[in-house]
Amino acid sequence: MIQKKRILCYGDSNTWGFSPYDGHRQARRWTRLLNLDQTEIIEEGLNSRTAIGYDIFQPHKCGYPDFIRALQTHSPLDLVIVMLGTNDLKTCYHYPAVQIANGLRAFVREFLNPTLWESSSMPQLMIVAPILLGEQIPVLGGVAAGFNEYSFEQSKLLSSEIQNAIAPYPVHFFDASTIAFASEADGLHMDEENHQKLAFALRKAILDILPE
Repeated sequence: MIQKKRILCYGDSNTWGFSPYDGHRQARRWTRLLNLDQTEIIEEGLNSRTAIGYDIFQPHKCGYPDFIRALQTHSPLDLVIVMLGTNDLKTCYHYPAVQIANGLRAFVREFLNPTLWESSSMPQLMIVAPILLGEQIPVLGGVAAGFNEYSFEQSKLLSSEIQNAIAPYPVHFFDASTIAFASEADGLHMDEENHQKLAFALRKAILDILPE
């Protein structure tokens, strides 16, 4: 019997599949479009999840303290994909890109703690820099109302800062902002076409790590 590979996808609303048009969950989201044989995709997307931003009214939205729980809940794993950072750009946190990137470096350090993997082998880890905020984000309302011009400018720096922050560690990096884009409808979320583009590119990256 062939043992299925197990991939945990840990992210925010762009992993959950939030539609930029009506807020419903898109059936054709990137986690469901990877088209990998003999692979179980475990979806851990949560709307408004941050990497490190802590809201006292929604403490469960902070991804950092919940990361280890997710790893241990779904163990054994072959690959963990983390795509976070967009919601940390909100005005209520006012984080510069470098601080968000350093937060994701903390995820890597936690992940590499060998005591986490005493009962199973350590999987591979891929940190994915998220898509850019849309240029129109400072003037949009609705779900985009929590972002401003500073958010947009820091969004453009986030990929390079993340890559620099995790460079010393034995993990993989992928830049989603070179592949997929936020919808003009809300400047935050991918539409079906961009979910498909991201899935296609990530599939190739995953197969480089876990050949079929």
